Amino acid sequence: MLYLIDKPQSTVGVQSARNDSNAVTVLIQDGVVLSPDIDGPVYYLQRDADVRGVEVNEDETITYEELVELIDKHPVRSFI
Repeated sequence: MLYLIDKPQSTVGVQSARNDSNAVTVLIQDGVVLSPDIDGPVYYLQRDADVRGVEVNEDETITYEELVELIDKHPVRSFI
């Protein structure tokens, strides 16, 4: 399952992702300021991190194009 998480809904989104052993999480919009403790991959949308001045390791960021690829490959739960 792919979890899209923004800050306003982060508590519910992070908890849901923690309970899913197959979770792939993408932090978007203001969610990029979070540092969730989630097993499994957590990615930051690069443009959103750049706009908000959030420094993230390059291997933890994805582009919009990569996000679309993930959306195409996984069922999505959105917490925006």
